[in-house]
Amino acid sequence: MANPMYGQNKYDAIANNQAQVAVSKELDLTSTAGVYPVINIPAGTYVLGVQILVTSAITAGSMDIDVGDGDDADRYADAWAAATGALALGSVIDCPCGGVDGRGVTSGRYYVAADTIDVDINTVASAGKIKLLVHCSKLGGSAPAALSEAPVNL
Repeated sequence: MANPMYGQNKYDAIANNQAQVAVSKELDLTSTAGVYPVINIPAGTYVLGVQILVTSAITAGSMDIDVGDGDDADRYADAWAAATGALALGSVIDCPCGGVDGRGVTSGRYYVAADTIDVDINTVASAGKIKLLVHCSKLGGSAPAALSEAPVNL
């Protein structure tokens, strides 16, 4: 008799499509300005949203941080300045967040090809560290060419 938990039924496909939270490595916001890839996104992944988790209290000063990917450097956060001042350990910031225009994707993004979620430090903070929480779902075992081609498992 076949084992129903190992591919003989649709359990594997359903489990594969469940939403997950990927947690990035910690990034020191006092690091040298530049782009830091912090999470790999495999092909066929739908990113539902991104959050910033403060792992060491932030003293912003004139901090300017973008969160994006290879196609759009500020897709999720544009000119985030941590409200200029201090942001406590354990704070969670929902993206999109940003400066004057608050640009960012609010309904997620489907990645046909593999990419990375990047933190772009334009102006360093006086103190602080963060991790990204990326809420995502891997859509099936293969990467459909478009989101409309992703399998639906009910």
